[in-house]
Amino acid sequence: MARRSAKLVKFNEPFDLVTDGIPSAPPGGAVLKVHFAGLCHSDVDISNGEKSHYSLPLILGHEVSGRVHSIDQSVDSSDIKVGDRVMVYAIHGCGVCSRCKVDKHTYCLNRVRKAIGFTEDGGFSDYMTVTDLSLLMRVPETVAMDTACLLPCSGLTSYNAVMSILPTVQEFVKDHGVPEDCAVVLVGVGGLGLWAVQIAREVLPDGIRIVCADRDIEKLTTAKAMGCDEVVHWDDNEAEDRLITVTTQACGRLGRAVAAIDFVNTSVTFSLVESILIWGGIHATVGVSGDTASLPLKSFTVHQHRAVGVLVGTQQQLKELLKLVADGKVKAPPITHHPLENAWHVLQDLRYGKVKGRAVLEVSKPSE
Repeated sequence: MARRSAKLVKFNEPFDLVTDGIPSAPPGGAVLKVHFAGLCHSDVDISNGEKSHYSLPLILGHEVSGRVHSIDQSVDSSDIKVGDRVMVYAIHGCGVCSRCKVDKHTYCLNRVRKAIGFTEDGGFSDYMTVTDLSLLMRVPETVAMDTACLLPCSGLTSYNAVMSILPTVQEFVKDHGVPEDCAVVLVGVGGLGLWAVQIAREVLPDGIRIVCADRDIEKLTTAKAMGCDEVVHWDDNEAEDRLITVTTQACGRLGRAVAAIDFVNTSVTFSLVESILIWGGIHATVGVSGDTASLPLKSFTVHQHRAVGVLVGTQQQLKELLKLVADGKVKAPPITHHPLENAWHVLQDLRYGKVKGRAVLEVSKPSE
């Protein structure tokens, strides 16, 4: 038997489609037969050379679901067995510091950040090695495998972002007493923003006003269908003052947002969010655009704004999100399937904003 992989050999050039032998399970780990691999903006950044510090050749793909093909025989695998449907938590740190030991790998005190699809080969391949069984999580039968591959990255990032603003939103609702007057603005309703619409509706206080802002009217239409209360078109040709006015009007009687999550996170969106936040509001930044924003320190301090950066989330949060999905309370954004051979083409569509919802590679059939 052989495996097929889409391998990045040179930055900003199409993947090489290669065939080689199926790998053996590494010490302490497993081999997966990959069913689905999500295509993420991080894959775009690596493939076009914006993150050129990664070593090539490399098989991308950090959003992965599949079945366990083999397990290192020397490991106690009572939790994970051959044949299990699993998804992959891609990030791991040094594994020995106090933060890593409590499932906070992105805060590794030794500043170690290893990640499947970044520092080691990922899921753009029909067989993939996972170096640590603890990175695998079983997928309930009620969760489709194309949805499952998206949960440990885009779904989890959105869940973590919503949870990061939850205490502030709860505080405003408690003090004000009218949830409908307390608005949360979600900036950018691509794949992550659409997860956030549903997660916010499920975990934030009942009746909270959810406002979505985007430059793409079609995406706003989808966001409205998925449960947000108001949409605001942030037209690139519109003056900033006008965008601030229409957004604060959409926020209801308080006239400002008590919280915002910026999934775009450019200097433009950062400035707009700071302008629409209420005194004491919180601003969660998610998008990794590489842009540089200017923070007006006086107004930020006087208005008592809070800002928090969000990078993926913990495995415990992933379990909580998985339960919401398994119970039917949160559904995946619209998903399109693509063959492995089209990986480069789909990444270019993602790069230029042509993907609606989420795109995944169907590397093998879940029934196989």
